[in-house]
Amino acid sequence: MVHHQTTDVIVADPSVTGSVQVDALEYLRRHYPTLPIVVYTQLAPASIKAIVRLAKSGVEHVVLNRFDDEPRKFLELLESIPGYALGDRMLLELAGPLSCLPVMVVRAIDQLFRSPARFKNAQDVAAAAGMNLRTLYRNLEPAGIFSARALVVSARLLRAYAYLQDPGRSIKDVAAKTGYHSSWQLSQQMREMTGYTTEQVRRELTGEALVARLAEQVRRRRRKQ
Repeated sequence: MVHHQTTDVIVADPSVTGSVQVDALEYLRRHYPTLPIVVYTQLAPASIKAIVRLAKSGVEHVVLNRFDDEPRKFLELLESIPGYALGDRMLLELAGPLSCLPVMVVRAIDQLFRSPARFKNAQDVAAAAGMNLRTLYRNLEPAGIFSARALVVSARLLRAYAYLQDPGRSIKDVAAKTGYHSSWQLSQQMREMTGYTTEQVRRELTGEALVARLAEQVRRRRRKQ
């Protein structure tokens, strides 16, 4: 499922089958280190051993059944996991323009960078903001954002970059998971927005550098007439 589908977070109980099994979670941690994992299990000697073993592989989040799994707190934990820190950085980079926008537009853009798989095009952003595309552009342009498409592409490329940091994913896999028909299409958009191919971005750019380049494009790109 992780290999073929868009996955935001794993919530897993290593003892759900009756015997403690951590190999699969350790495998995921090695091959997909950017994917957040939350261990949700019961307090028992065997599960404690599993928690300690998983902690050594980098799994930090543990929720114990009937102790700290109150629904509201559980939801707060899931929402606080920095699995998509690049999206948060992009929102901070665009804080100036966003401060000039109506609340419903800001909320739609926030959703875009946190869950880019939900947005295929600029029309989806407009729908999330509760307006038509023309009205969306009328709101964006005075804030210095001239292309809603650039926002959508940037969000998708940031998610692609996050996936590219996992050694278990090929560029073809990343393209498919982020909604591209081919790795060539992903590389074309990456080059258009950053000046680099996907492979070059994977090898040479830091996350901060990518955010800066994309934010610059969002702020200055005007729609083609």
